[in-house]
Amino acid sequence: MGQTERHSATNRDEGIQVLRRAAAALDEIAAEPGTLRLVDLGERLGLAKSTVRRLMVGLTEVGLVSADSHGRFSLGERLLGFGSSTGAHISAIFRPTIERVARATDGETVDLSLLRGHRMLFIDQIESTHRLRAVSAVGVRFPLDATANGKAALAALDDADAEAALSRFDAETADKLRDEVAEVRRTGIAFDRDEHTQGISAAAIAKRISGDNVVAISVPTPTERFLEKEQRIVAALRAAADSPAWTR
Repeated sequence: MGQTERHSATNRDEGIQVLRRAAAALDEIAAEPGTLRLVDLGERLGLAKSTVRRLMVGLTEVGLVSADSHGRFSLGERLLGFGSSTGAHISAIFRPTIERVARATDGETVDLSLLRGHRMLFIDQIESTHRLRAVSAVGVRFPLDATANGKAALAALDDADAEAALSRFDAETADKLRDEVAEVRRTGIAFDRDEHTQGISAAAIAKRISGDNVVAISVPTPTERFLEKEQRIVAALRAAADSPAWTR
């Protein structure tokens, strides 16, 4: 390999490294918007403060990140605009489907979420009609490891992408998730039994749709009522899995 070719390969590798660092930083900021400062990001990413500063300056200049007067970072308007446009389009397509799930489960909460980085982003919700109910909020992000929609999304990924996501967890958690992902792929349904929030259980389905988005539909319910209605909830989700929305 000539000197020019080696120089080109080095530049390409350095460019990929910068993109990976930027993606990791955006994942951390999205998980805790308005909370993390330079020092926090440096600790999370394992990078020197000077490196993180250069990265954040670049991301801020192109509108992907914003910082408040205290130096705490949030996603920038440019990035939020991309996400909201995609989320609104997918929500419109799946709205009739999640409404049917809500009716079939006798008015339980139904959430629609997207896999974004290493979190599930809630983009739509049918709120339960019951006084005692599980309610999150559109725009909230949930982890992959302790949620029904997160496990369902992991199962919807191909093996390489799933392993890349699992590599972020400690060995014990990753092994447990591998077993659960295998079961979800076999049955089509993922469960959260008092894992993410004590007293709340949930079931979910997820599939990859056009545009390479992974979409999940989940039904979170107070655990006592979930145990009574589990078969009904699972049946409603199986019916939703056959919705034409997934192929639009």
